[in-house]
Amino acid sequence: MGKRSDRRKFRRRRRWAGFFLLLSLSLVASGVMLIRDMTSPDLQTTASGSVDKVGVARVASVRVPDTPEATSGQKEDKAEFLASEEEGKKTAAEKNEVDTEAGQKADEKVAARDQADQRAKESDPKPPAIPTPPTDDLWMSIPALGLYDNYVTNTGDFSAMDYGAIKLPETGFPWQDNANTYIAAHRLGWPGTASNHQFYDLPLLAKGDVIYLGDVNGTTYTYRVTGFKEITANETWVTAPQAGRDMVSLQTCIENFGDYWTMGPNWYVRYIVQADRVSVDVAK
Repeated sequence: MGKRSDRRKFRRRRRWAGFFLLLSLSLVASGVMLIRDMTSPDLQTTASGSVDKVGVARVASVRVPDTPEATSGQKEDKAEFLASEEEGKKTAAEKNEVDTEAGQKADEKVAARDQADQRAKESDPKPPAIPTPPTDDLWMSIPALGLYDNYVTNTGDFSAMDYGAIKLPETGFPWQDNANTYIAAHRLGWPGTASNHQFYDLPLLAKGDVIYLGDVNGTTYTYRVTGFKEITANETWVTAPQAGRDMVSLQTCIENFGDYWTMGPNWYVRYIVQADRVSVDVAK
């Protein structure tokens, strides 16, 4: 009986010891939580001893009333004032630099305009082609020599020169592109014919003198004298066309190189006047 009673006492004591241990742990845990909450920055102790959470409120920004905008006239006046003030601060060198830049821009505009005009000219259609006449008939006028409407025969027969000027048939006509219309005539010729002294004064022609050729259509081809040649009788290169030139060549005989007024008897040298075409007038 004594041992059984001791066991009961031991069990009761053990239960009470467990109860007090659990209670102690609960109190310790509650104390820790209370201390942590009290140290939190988001909590503030009120006068009544209770703890309230105080939120940090964001202060609304104060809106400054919009200032009235300056009128357009005031803005322009201010801009002009600032510009004039800035201009007054510039040195002479800076002003010269500004003037130079302005001049360069003006030159660039002029150059651009000239280029545009040039492109417009290049894009313009070519003038209408010269109408080809139905015959090879040709007339020649040289006012400086007193020659008007002299007929020119298209032939290689030099005996035909006894009657007047001839055009070498292997050379081009004035209505053809890049032509060197080659005309020959006597200096003395034959009395009673068109050849009489026909090219006697040919060495008197000067640069700039005018030569006219005309065809059966009534088209007039105007040339101006540009140069002179003296060659031997067997040189024929002078009759060939020259690239980019529409020209006429007039040939007669002289006694020797540089001797224009000895009339024969040998006529060793050929004297040539060359003229370039300056205009074409098509008959209406």
